[in-house]
Amino acid sequence: MHRPTARLATAVAAIALAGMGTAACSADEPAEAPAMVPAGATSSLKPSPTKQSKPKGDTKIVEFKIVQQPKCPEGTAVYRADAVPVIIKWKVTGATGIGLSVDNPDLPGSYGNYPASGTETFTFSCGGPVGSVETHTYTITTTGGKQTRKAQVKASAKVMDTGRGGN
Repeated sequence: MHRPTARLATAVAAIALAGMGTAACSADEPAEAPAMVPAGATSSLKPSPTKQSKPKGDTKIVEFKIVQQPKCPEGTAVYRADAVPVIIKWKVTGATGIGLSVDNPDLPGSYGNYPASGTETFTFSCGGPVGSVETHTYTITTTGGKQTRKAQVKASAKVMDTGRGGN
């Protein structure tokens, strides 16, 4: 086997064995650090299922807020200010996670399901006419708890121009 290929195969085998709890692996050459595995490499290993424990206590939304306000792009093609995405943050207790909806509060989890705490970044749509204000509603609904709780935040940004240089 070609040396770089042998090293890569050895590194992948060592990583796989380490994940299975095997203490060591032998090869003609010592395995290099996992950082040597090329970017984009994939593995057929699947994480072993974990048993989620039932949350204790009442279901509460401890925190749900916008941590970065969005901004629509503006300026000419030469002096362009890029759009700023909106970032939301949440933390719930007494639940295993949340369902996130964007502009669809009556369909919990329509954007996806997430752990009990986290953040999410959204590219903000600024497709309205120049001078208009774009608003989007972000809704979380608790999942896996005694009760279901729901909260919403809204983010808005003014459409400054169309990005075509002449407004």
